[in-house]
Amino acid sequence: MRVTAISITGWVSLIGLLGGCAGNTEPETPLPAGRPNIILVMTDDQGYGDLGMHDNPIVKTPVIDQLASESHRFTNFHVDPTCSPTRSALMSGKYSLRAGVWHTVMGRHMLSDRHHTLPEALSDAGYNTAMVGKWHLGDNYPFRPQDQGFDHVLIHGGGGVGQAPDYWGNTQFDDTYFLNGEQRHYPGFVTDVWFNEAIDYVRKNAGGDEPFFLYISTNAPHVPWRAPEEYIAPYRELGLRDGMAKFYAMISNVDDNMARLRTAMREMNIEDNTILIFMTDNGSSLAARSNGEPADLLTEEARAAIVEQVETLNSHMRAGKNSTYDGGHRVPFFIRWPAGGLDEAREIDDLAGHIDVLPTLLDLAGIDNTGIDTDGISLVPALKDVVELPDRTMVVTNQRVLHPDPDRPYSVMQGSWRYVHANQGGGVELFDVSTDPGQTENIIEKHADRAAAMARVYEEWWQHATGAGTPTTRPIVGSDAENPLRISAMDWLAPSTDQVPWWPDFGEKEGNGWIGREGDFQLSPWALQAAETGTYRITLYLHDKPAQKEIPRGFAHLELNGEVSTQALAEGSVSSTFEVSLDAGNLDVRAWFDDSEDASGQPLAAFYLYFERI
Repeated sequence: MRVTAISITGWVSLIGLLGGCAGNTEPETPLPAGRPNIILVMTDDQGYGDLGMHDNPIVKTPVIDQLASESHRFTNFHVDPTCSPTRSALMSGKYSLRAGVWHTVMGRHMLSDRHHTLPEALSDAGYNTAMVGKWHLGDNYPFRPQDQGFDHVLIHGGGGVGQAPDYWGNTQFDDTYFLNGEQRHYPGFVTDVWFNEAIDYVRKNAGGDEPFFLYISTNAPHVPWRAPEEYIAPYRELGLRDGMAKFYAMISNVDDNMARLRTAMREMNIEDNTILIFMTDNGSSLAARSNGEPADLLTEEARAAIVEQVETLNSHMRAGKNSTYDGGHRVPFFIRWPAGGLDEAREIDDLAGHIDVLPTLLDLAGIDNTGIDTDGISLVPALKDVVELPDRTMVVTNQRVLHPDPDRPYSVMQGSWRYVHANQGGGVELFDVSTDPGQTENIIEKHADRAAAMARVYEEWWQHATGAGTPTTRPIVGSDAENPLRISAMDWLAPSTDQVPWWPDFGEKEGNGWIGREGDFQLSPWALQAAETGTYRITLYLHDKPAQKEIPRGFAHLELNGEVSTQALAEGSVSSTFEVSLDAGNLDVRAWFDDSEDASGQPLAAFYLYFERI
């Protein structure tokens, strides 16, 4: 990899800082027969070091390791440090802040429908599109995957199975998920369900006249860490602690399902002419729990059982998920397509990332992407022509606040250089990860000019990412596309992340659930939009409708754009319904229960609302 002095002007022109490309939503001319299918598999919270091939002697991933050995492997590939921001960049081809997604809750995880997404661009060119698993870019219209370009959708709600927007009571076993917007019960373990649906889709579409794009986005190994016992037992026998055993068990289950997927592809004779990608969405959550080094969680007995001396389970990287050190955002990225000229597997160490996936896939599929507004570049020259990518600078940030703040953690990357602001209110550091992968030696004083140049790049990047504003995205109530609409308190515009009741916590307790702590949360608003003027039925629940949870208060209050309506609750009530007249337009909503008719009592929030235009 060539590393030269930073050229801010070159970087600016490279990402289109002064305006970018104008969006183009016109349908493309269909491609000739033989165009590739595309299958993109992305796991959740699995870091670069959570693979056997990356010198992890514990986790068993033979199928993914084999895929890597047959693929072009980007070893300097970066995403955002958390879930939704990465997904927004993947779908839009834009930095997550510019895509308007900078958190995983608080209404800041909804990808605006103003972006022309990857599935929409592929659909324009004649592709069938489908996704299964975790979306986490909005649970309501117009932000759902079926609103953003996917023809066929099977998902759970929220950012993890059992979170507040998911079906009430889901535990990852024998759950109810959402098939094209409708609830449907599925027996079995969740990752098996996703791959069952994916394989069925492959078998139905492999012989069709149109190519397909299939996005398999597992919730594994995101918490809660749960897996079938037959996957957990071998890791327990090594002496691993319970959480670590379950985390690796979830990954092994994904690996087995990758075997089933590849078998189906071979049986349908589409393996060679299918672009198959494996990647992950951020750094390891296991590394995050262990301050960057899961090996520190091993007992001496476990080390003895493994036989080998375990030096690192995080590829010597610092930190994990949520961090702007490399352990939080450097991830594996493998791409295989023998029929398209990617037949000689090799490693590519050029700097690349999530924003590059959209332009790369369109380029590989022969789709004109000159009108697509993207911050990324096509990786095809590195893939096909074996040439180095242009020297470039990329930035990742970890916001996780209601309003973006340039002093939140970030990392500016050029080649192997990292200019890192890791902690709110803290200082900045400079590292060369080619000689210091653990980012332990801050060399900012030795390279003050480089640090100063990278600081200027960050200032330019921030203006590029936020200069057009960071507007609040609003789910639309009363639309024919979703009527009635259910919304949960995970979408409150809360003052801080710890004031978001995002995980009820079903099944084995993880210790962060809100059931039993309902009174701990500050009453916060939802930001919505009414589709049209009319009469609406709005129903308030303490817990979601299937729970039939009794409300232990005497009055229900509904505030719409500052005007409060109140009604008494009968003893034993589980909900309260208001019929109101609304004008089309923005709607700020708060809803709560208390024992005071004048709404002056201690509020107990309504955690779920159902809106129906009648």
